[in-house]
Amino acid sequence: MVCVDFGIVNLRALRAKGFFCFRFLFVSLPVQREMIMKRALYFLMAVCLLLASCTNKTSFVLEIPELTSGTIIVVNPDPEQIEAGQQDTLVFTEFDNGKFEVAFDSLQFKNNYTDCSILIRTKEGKVVENILLPLEKGKRTHVSVKEVTKLLNKETNYLKINYSGNEYAEDFSEFLGKITGFEEMLLQKSNVQEKKVIMAKQALLYNDLLTKYPESGSAYMLLIGQLLHGDIRDENPITEYCDKLCLDVNYENKWANFLCNVVKERKKKSLSSSVLSFTALDINEKTFTERDIKPHEYVLVCFWASWCTPCREEIPLLKELYKKYNKKGLEIVSISIDTNPAMWYEFTKENPLPWLSLIGDGQEITSRYAFDYIPMNIIADKEGKVIMRQLYGEEIRIAVSRLFDSKI
Repeated sequence: MVCVDFGIVNLRALRAKGFFCFRFLFVSLPVQREMIMKRALYFLMAVCLLLASCTNKTSFVLEIPELTSGTIIVVNPDPEQIEAGQQDTLVFTEFDNGKFEVAFDSLQFKNNYTDCSILIRTKEGKVVENILLPLEKGKRTHVSVKEVTKLLNKETNYLKINYSGNEYAEDFSEFLGKITGFEEMLLQKSNVQEKKVIMAKQALLYNDLLTKYPESGSAYMLLIGQLLHGDIRDENPITEYCDKLCLDVNYENKWANFLCNVVKERKKKSLSSSVLSFTALDINEKTFTERDIKPHEYVLVCFWASWCTPCREEIPLLKELYKKYNKKGLEIVSISIDTNPAMWYEFTKENPLPWLSLIGDGQEITSRYAFDYIPMNIIADKEGKVIMRQLYGEEIRIAVSRLFDSKI
C-alpha cells in the first residue's frame, strides 16, 4: 500500500502496518500544495519547450489541386553554387492528391529568411514550372498554385501563385503578384516609353522588397531573370536600377554580387553580338554562315536544342509564321547547340523543317550572343544588324507581326 505523509500521519505506525510511504517534508498543507503546483507548472513548461523544439521547424505546404500526382524537386540555390553549375537538392519525391508537405531539418539560415525553388513535373514527366519558395526561419510557408491547366495548354504565360503563413512569404506574394501583372502589361505594349513607365514601377517594387529583405534570393532571381530576358544595352528603369545597385554593392551580400557579376558579364558579351554572325553545319555537314541566308527583309534566328522541350514546342508557331510571312520577306534559320550531334541529326531527319536547319558550337554561340537559356530567338534586318533579341513564345509572333503587318 502507498500513502503520502504531509507531516500529519504517524509514519512509524503506518510502516508497522505494512504501508510504504513517500514523505513530503512540508510544514503545512497550504505550503505543500504550493510546492506541488510549482512542480506541476515546471513540468508543463518543460513539455511545452520540448514540443516547440519538435514542431518549430521551417516547413512548407504545396497545394496544386489541378495536378492529382506528380514529382517535385526542391533545391536551395546558392549564388556561388549556381555560378559553378551546382545546387543542393533538398527534396526529390512524388506527391499525390494535389498536396505536399515537408519540414526541413538541416536548412541553413544566414538571416531570419532564405529562399528555395520548387520544380514541378506532371506524372508524365512534363515540366510545369519552377516556382520560387520564400521561407522564414521556424515558420511554415503555404504555397497555393492555380491555372496549371491553362499554362500547360498555353492559354496563359503565368501561374497564379499565392504565398502565406509568415511575414516574408506574404510580403513576397504581394510583390510577385504586382511584378507579374506588370509583366503581362509589358507583353501587350509596343511603345517604348509606355514600357519604360511600367518598368519604372517594377524597379520601385524591387527596391521596396530588397530594402526590407536585402538578401532575398527570390527577388534577386526574378530581377536577374528579367535582366537576362532583355537586352542589357537597352537603357530602361530595370537596367538602371541594377546599375545603381552595383555602384554601392555590399560584398557580403552574395545575391547582390551575383547580380553585379551577371550585369558585368552581359555588358562585355553584348559588344560582340549586335551584328548577325555565325558558322554552322547542315545535316549533310555543309558549312553555312550568315552570308548564305536567302535574300530577306528580316531573318529570325532560333537557337535551340533537340532535347529542349520548350524549343520543340515552339516549332509549330515558327512554321505558322514562316507560312504567313515568308513571301513577305521573312527568313528563318534554326541553329542547334546540341552537345550530341547524333540527337540533333535524328530529330532533324524525322522532323524536317522548311527553312535552313543547322548545328553549331554551343559554347561559342551562347558566348557571342550573351544568352543563358534556350529557346532564344533574335531578329536581324537585311543589313545583318540584330534589332530584336531574347524573344520567346508569343513574343515572336508579336515581334514579327509588327515588322510585317501595316496595321500594327
